[in-house]
This record gives sequence, structure tokens and C-alpha cells, in this order.
Amino acid sequence: MNMPAIGDSISLSLLGGSFGSGEVLLIFVVVLLLFGSKNLPAVARSLGKALEEFRRAARDVSNEIARGDQPPRGSEERKDSGNDSAR
Repeated sequence: MNMPAIGDSISLSLLGGSFGSGEVLLIFVVVLLLFGSKNLPAVARSLGKALEEFRRAARDVSNEIARGDQPPRGSEERKDSGNDSAR
């Protein structure tokens, strides 16, 4: 397993570029100045929770797409109840 060297840049294909170690350090310093050292763990914790929720939602959508033609659960009940009210 090859670990990147300290001077290597981190590829961020989402942003269309890459950050070097200098940019990462600058971002860390700015975040530290904005939120302070006491609030930094809480900010990191909430960011981690948000990322986990996003990953879970993306996984759920991916699984739903993979299932394809299966109707959602309970959709037949709605059709039946709609026919009863029309009678």
C-alpha cells in the first residue's frame, strides 16, 4: 500500500483540481481561526455525522435504483383504497 508523501497533493476530482499540503494547512488555519480551538471538535463531529447521513442516503438511493421495477411497499393498498372511494 503506497502512502502519499508529505509534499504530494490530494486529488479532488469533485472540485476538478487538487490541494497541496500548503493549501490544506491554510484551510485548517482558517477553520481554526473561524471556529476556535474549543469549538473545533464539535464542528468536526457534526461534519462527520452529516457526511455519514449523506452516504447512507446515497446508498439507499443506489439500492432503490438497483431494485428497479419493484413498486414501493404499500402502493397497492393505496390503489385499492382509491377504488373503494370511487364506488
